[in-house]
Amino acid sequence: MFAKLLIQLHRLQSWMGYRILFLLARVVHRLPLGMALAFGRGLAWVGPRLSARHVRRISQDIALAYGLDPSCAEVRRIAYASYTRLGESLMEFFRLPYMTREEITQWAHLEGTEHVEAALARGKGVIVMTAHLGNWEVCGTLMGMSGYPTTAIARAQGDTAITELFNRVREAHGLKVVPMTDVRECIRVLKRNECLGILGDLNARPPGLFVQFFGRPASTYLGTAYLAQLTGAAILPLFDERLPDHTHRVRIGAPIPLSDTGDRQRDLLITTMRAQEAIEREVRRRPEDWYWLLQRWKTRPQDTPDAARIPMEHRDLTPEEAAAYRAWDTQESPVG
Repeated sequence: MFAKLLIQLHRLQSWMGYRILFLLARVVHRLPLGMALAFGRGLAWVGPRLSARHVRRISQDIALAYGLDPSCAEVRRIAYASYTRLGESLMEFFRLPYMTREEITQWAHLEGTEHVEAALARGKGVIVMTAHLGNWEVCGTLMGMSGYPTTAIARAQGDTAITELFNRVREAHGLKVVPMTDVRECIRVLKRNECLGILGDLNARPPGLFVQFFGRPASTYLGTAYLAQLTGAAILPLFDERLPDHTHRVRIGAPIPLSDTGDRQRDLLITTMRAQEAIEREVRRRPEDWYWLLQRWKTRPQDTPDAARIPMEHRDLTPEEAAAYRAWDTQESPVG
């Protein structure tokens, strides 16, 4: 009986959340930016107080990532700051379709397009890999406006109407969206020598591959490395950063080196590790900007039936491969 009550309560919370999102999408663009951001911060103040369970969960992840006590002040600061950034980003997201291109380019700046130009010159397409960092939706908008044909992979939401709403917003300024299950279309995008946007920090349900993220095994989708290996496309890291004046800087970095040992499985592993390292370094630099509610470590190694997909501590790499990975790891961040 108690379990049924919890299920009903969860469904009610989800229904209320969806209705709030639809309401925000209708009205938030009518507010001045400063007022909209203040409203987002207000929602961010309410959110964790309505769901202490989520706060405990992300506090545990932050503490484990940084080796801190979950109750310490720094963990609480990062947790509540991440809610604030999320509230602000949500307000900005729903304003995007109503902003002109001139307004967007004055508010958000795209840097590093020379890396896209160089990669496209090879004729094999470009994978722009980002993460739930800053306002990641701004990355898609700027790429859609950039003149480089760009398609982004998007995971479907729990409610079809919400998925359609989000995709309408994303496609308002030239970006195309494809579901993450449509691998063939992703390959076609790269074969056309276009850009494919991928979020690289999602927790992968089985059969994900476990690699180190903040020193802990994290189940990771192989799609980025697989598509690069299959098509020869370059992988460019792309991250948004919110500046103190609430403008945005979106930076495209130099290509992440693709492993080419001749062993397909090992190359997938090493390239995936390198991509995760690029994300981790950005998160370490500004942890309050990351979306800790992702549950990055939700899938656990002990729950995975195929033990061969758990190369923890590089145990499936030769000493030479591990040394090569760490040598790249010590270089300057590909975005910087």
